[in-house]
Order: sequence, then structure tokens, then C-alpha cells
Amino acid sequence: MKNDDKLIYSSPVEGVEVLSCSSGREFKSHLHDGYVLWLNSESGEKYSLRGSSDILQPGSISIIEPETVHSNKPCCTERRHLRSFYFSEKFVRSLNLKFLGNESGFSPFRNNLLENKQLWRNLSGLHHKLLSPVEKLETDEAILSVLSGLYRHAGDRTILPGSEDKRVAIVIDYLHAHIDQNLSLAKLADLAGCTEFHLIRIFRSHKGMTPHSFLIQLRLEKARALIAANSSIADTAALCGFADQSHLTRLFKNRYGLTPRQYQKACARF
Repeated sequence: MKNDDKLIYSSPVEGVEVLSCSSGREFKSHLHDGYVLWLNSESGEKYSLRGSSDILQPGSISIIEPETVHSNKPCCTERRHLRSFYFSEKFVRSLNLKFLGNESGFSPFRNNLLENKQLWRNLSGLHHKLLSPVEKLETDEAILSVLSGLYRHAGDRTILPGSEDKRVAIVIDYLHAHIDQNLSLAKLADLAGCTEFHLIRIFRSHKGMTPHSFLIQLRLEKARALIAANSSIADTAALCGFADQSHLTRLFKNRYGLTPRQYQKACARF
């Protein structure tokens, strides 16, 4: 789904989205409800993940788990080409079943930084193919062929996620279950069994943002899925807990670079 020359989305198969970004826009702290695999081919990409910062160099591959807060921006805005794959959790479970024989075994889809030039070239080629109009059979074969290589080569430099405070997990579960409601910090702190101030501190320590900022990211990801499924913008705003349609539109455009209407029209082409 092409939007302009600098920001291109595609949804080639269910559970997979592809982004090509050659603009200089900064992606501030955010999260995804699925897995991210990203690489770049023009210059380095500055990123922050789990409280540490680094530069993703051309030729390197990064994988980020669902709901992991991160941010990124180009080292050189004039020479940027960021290539991203977004895989739903259901899609990754299906890959685990195909390649590992079970859905929950160890797979490369962890917070990973991989260095493998051939795999990088294969992923880059796959990314280009998924942005092109090709037959479904060719698409399906290319995805399995390239991602099987990811399973073969991943794991050498696994970055295991840190242990998460159970209080944070309890609050996140509650945010998911009450995403459309006007929640209070006092209620969340009560669930976590700590003071409001302490909840903000431990939540920021583990997730990189406050509970409210995290909730907004969850709402945006849910809104994106509903909009892609052709839900009306007004209904989506209500279902996801936004004040109104304009509130959703403003935050959606800031997060994804497109208005909800533009994103919906692009999705309808696939």
C-alpha cells in the first residue's frame, strides 16, 4: 500500500506487514502488538531499547518482541532507508510450528541482534518482493524460504529479556482488559499493591514509559487493527478509549505517519 515516496506500507499476507521508510522522521517511544524485524541499507539507525541505546548498522538485523518499548531515528536523514517487517504473534506461532514442530519452543523471535550478511541480503530481497505485486504462491514461498534461514542462523547473540516485576505484569493485563475505560492511577496502584508514585517508577523502569503512555500505545495498536479490518473511524475511537475521532486521528498520524482514513484506504488495496 503505497502512500508517498518516503513512507510505504504493504500487507502481503495475513499476519505480516511491511514498512519502507526513507523519510527523516523520528519514531519516538512506542510499542507494537506483534514482533518487529528491521534492517536498514543506507546509514545507521539510532535506537533505544530497554533503557540502552545503540546504532543499528547496515548489514545488521534487529528483532523486537511485542510490547517492548523502543524508539529510533536516522543517523543521516538524507540517506535513510529503514526496512521493517511486522509479524503478528499468531503468525510467529505458525512459523514455530512449521520450523520447530511446536508453537512455543525457542525461536529467533526474541529481542535479538543478528549479524549475518547473507541472511541480511535475503531479508532485504524479501522486503523488496513484498512491496511488489507478485502472485500469492510466490509470496508464500519467498516468506517461508527466507524465514527458514532466520531460524537456522538466529540465536548466536540472543539478548534475553530481563525479568519483569510481577506488579507491572498485573497492571499491563488490566490495561489490556480495560483498554476503553477512563482508568485512574490510584486503581492501578491498588492492583499492584504499591503507592502511585512507586508504580510510575517501577513501570517506567521496566517498560520505558508511564502506565498512561503505555496505555495510549496499546490503544493505537488496537485501533490500527480495527481500522485495517474496515471498522469506522468513529467506532474505533470509542472502542479504543479515545476521547473522540479527532483525538484518535491526531495521535494515529503522529504515531504511524498516516491518518486513520489514509491507512484504511491503503489496507483496502490488499
